[in-house]
Amino acid sequence: MKFLAVFSLSIFFAYTTYAQSEPLHLKTLGTRSWVRLSWNAISDATEYQIYWSAKSTQPGKANAIVKSPGTSYYIQGVKPETLYDVWLKPVGKSGSARTIHTKVFTSKKWEIDQQEALHLSIPSSAAVPEGMKLFWQDEFNDELLNRNKWSTQYYSNLDFVEKYNWAEFKAGMLPEPGLILTGSTLHLVTNDSVPVKPFMTSGRKISSIQTYDWNSNENLLDNKRGGYFEVRVKRKSSGKAELVNTAYWFDSPGPEPAYYIEDGDHALGLTGKRPHGQVFEIDVFENLNSEIVLHGNVDSTGKFLHNIGQYDVKGVDFVDHWVTHGLLWTAAGLKFYVNGELKKEWSDPAAIKSPDHFMNLLLGTYGKNGAVDMEVDYARGYQWPVEKGNELANPSFEFKQLFPWTGTAQLTTLTKRTGKNGVVIAPGQSLVQYLYLDPDKAYQLTYWSKGRGSITVNADNLVPVSGQVEKGYQSIDKAGQDFTSHQMNFSTAHTKPGHMKTIRIGFLNQSTADVIIDDINLQQK
Repeated sequence: MKFLAVFSLSIFFAYTTYAQSEPLHLKTLGTRSWVRLSWNAISDATEYQIYWSAKSTQPGKANAIVKSPGTSYYIQGVKPETLYDVWLKPVGKSGSARTIHTKVFTSKKWEIDQQEALHLSIPSSAAVPEGMKLFWQDEFNDELLNRNKWSTQYYSNLDFVEKYNWAEFKAGMLPEPGLILTGSTLHLVTNDSVPVKPFMTSGRKISSIQTYDWNSNENLLDNKRGGYFEVRVKRKSSGKAELVNTAYWFDSPGPEPAYYIEDGDHALGLTGKRPHGQVFEIDVFENLNSEIVLHGNVDSTGKFLHNIGQYDVKGVDFVDHWVTHGLLWTAAGLKFYVNGELKKEWSDPAAIKSPDHFMNLLLGTYGKNGAVDMEVDYARGYQWPVEKGNELANPSFEFKQLFPWTGTAQLTTLTKRTGKNGVVIAPGQSLVQYLYLDPDKAYQLTYWSKGRGSITVNADNLVPVSGQVEKGYQSIDKAGQDFTSHQMNFSTAHTKPGHMKTIRIGFLNQSTADVIIDDINLQQK
């Protein structure tokens, strides 16, 4: 179903010659909990002896033996952040080949494998915005869960508020999820056997993985700049399953539910961080269908009042079919996609619901009695890359559409400074892009213009949710007969630790003649 993975820069290659002059190639990948070894088959080999040590000395006896035709092995129980020596020796009927040796580091960090990203046999849906690049993924091609990407200690804001499994949570002893890894997909399962006990007093079990660990306060996915996040899943239930739910969602991080409490309120012994109207949880889908939910309204005592958004997707057969679900999270709003089609959008510039901090990504299956199974083919995250330091997406208007720019300005192929397109801003028209920038930093905005009119340029720090200008900068620049460069310096305002600043870059033509602009550059100074 999937491709043969090509591993990342942390891989080491070693070469030797078997007795029959066959080259042997060993690839390794080190994670915090296991090391993966894979090699090519040697025709005369009947087995492969594997040795490993954290002390640089080859053990006298093989730690493991893989019989032919096997060509892979996982070393488990390793220590994180440790350099291991690994030896591989093919053994055949005619004797042994020369042992090959390499080193592998059990890193706790995970980096995108660019070769894997370029060779996805199952492409993402058409909803991936133009120009975005894959920056995070799990294809679930391993036989073990990659704990550099996922935590299995499920917890969330609402669980903290209700104090579910409180003692186990504090002790780091929450029920482990039911996981089945096939080598190409992941099954999240609840049934009579797994997890070993219910999570909730109702008898409901939860099998979930997530990118943030509440107990250790470790974040495994830096997504504070937003992006497009897509999963491909198939879900079903059987037997007399009750309290069934399958879900893909984003939850505000801990280590306590300060994002659950609204800013300025004091409840549950905490001071709230989240402005009224901003989400603390985004359910991309819930249940066996696709219920999209935005959780947000909480009163001053910490009591949950109601959602700030909800939508049921109709006309799609979700049960026991492969379906892709995507969330486009930007500084301008939230968009939800099913099988590549936009189903719901919240993008009101006067009520921006998007979070301005990193969010915990979760996949989960819930049930009591019977069995519930959500099979996950992949989970992928895309972002517009910061290329050559330029923070703006589509800065030279080379995409087929203006997006993520909005406004009434129009693409033009007739006049441009570089590339295929420029943008013509007629009198009264505008061009706007919302983005997240680091707070308390100095930036420089540069662009080129041509024409007989002038352009009013704004760089505005926005108040969360309301979109009102907290701190703004403005420049009025007259265009010339030829393309002319203009610059404006500005700084981002202060905000809470770990948060980004929501910035609006705007171009407005308040003159009486058209202006062409191109090649916009926004750099941190």
